[in-house]
Amino acid sequence: MQTNHATLTRAELASELGVSVFTLNQWAVSGKGPRAIRVGRQSVYRRTDVDAYKAGLQADKSAAVMSGQPHGAYMMRFPDVQAAVGLGKSTIYSMVKAGGFPAPVKLGPRAVGWPSHLVQQWLADRIKRAEVAV
Repeated sequence: MQTNHATLTRAELASELGVSVFTLNQWAVSGKGPRAIRVGRQSVYRRTDVDAYKAGLQADKSAAVMSGQPHGAYMMRFPDVQAAVGLGKSTIYSMVKAGGFPAPVKLGPRAVGWPSHLVQQWLADRIKRAEVAV
């Protein structure tokens, strides 16, 4: 399909953003990413919407840098935390209660997560203490 410079197809946008077409499909269903417009059976994206989305991503990165959150930091769910630190559920939560492990952040009514940079820092501190003790 021929497109003008004012619109992009999903394939063109996927290439521009460096994500797959499947990811764009999921974003469209969940309301994430730039706003899609249906043209017949195909979805297209206005250049202005794409530029606004990219500007928002840049603003989010700038806000993360100014807030002190490292670039690439993400929220770790409990199985990821358990795998990273090698401890069981009761041990992790008892350490949280005692102040010896980063506290989880409430993500929703029944979901919590740990900022990855805090878990990584905790691991680095533990390794450093173990090296000093030897």
